[in-house]
Amino acid sequence: MAQKNKTKIYFWIKLDENFFKNLAIKNLRKTVTGGDTLVIIYQQMLLSSLPNNGVIYYEGTLQDIAQEIALNLDEKLDDVRLAIDYFQKAGLLQIGDDGSAEMLQVPMLIGQETNWNKYKRDKKLENFQPTSNQLPTSSNQAPTEIEKEIELEIELEKEIEKEKKTETEELFSNYFSIFTNLSKKNLSRRAMALQVFITLSHEQKERSVIGANNYVEYYKSKNPGDNEAKFSINAYEFLSNMMFEEYQQKVKVKKETLGGLI
Repeated sequence: MAQKNKTKIYFWIKLDENFFKNLAIKNLRKTVTGGDTLVIIYQQMLLSSLPNNGVIYYEGTLQDIAQEIALNLDEKLDDVRLAIDYFQKAGLLQIGDDGSAEMLQVPMLIGQETNWNKYKRDKKLENFQPTSNQLPTSSNQAPTEIEKEIELEIELEKEIEKEKKTETEELFSNYFSIFTNLSKKNLSRRAMALQVFITLSHEQKERSVIGANNYVEYYKSKNPGDNEAKFSINAYEFLSNMMFEEYQQKVKVKKETLGGLI
């Protein structure tokens, strides 16, 4: 199996300034004993769901998602159950058929960048030199440096977004079309797949296309009667689990004979 060259991804939540003014949050803190603790648990759940676009997947290790969350967050099980129940009723959390918890606010609040983009951002700010090495001597000089830094940030954001678009547009189109041609079930996973795809390095994006082609060819050869590819891996899981690294070479399907496999 090829060694996985993982890209570090930094996630964050753009917390609304009115978070604590939300009626569900205010009501919880004022009317429920231990409400502040439940709010903190909710915030921890928001953060832990970030890598999966707002979903805390139920792994099936423990009895239910509440037990798994309590263990992962080092919180009391009863408090976690209360938090889940309250925020479900408030319409901010939803438990899916598979037992996973979906934090409904996260897709609107999430932000992310790769370690490479973070490095470029840090280096560009580090190399920024003001017109003078002297500290401002009057109040009207200070805004000049602030304005320059803000302008630099804006230009950097534009540069990063331009690079992302240029890097992903054609490669992702090629990648995703391979999976949609295999099975239409992949159409519903486009947004999730794209979110993972843009975090990959350019080399990983290219390898994902190669891996997708080899996987689809392998699946069709192994399952000639499965025209709808019911049991195939979807486009999102293929990326999120870095499975494309395992299909950089074509995989031959062993043919069955009366005597066994050849």
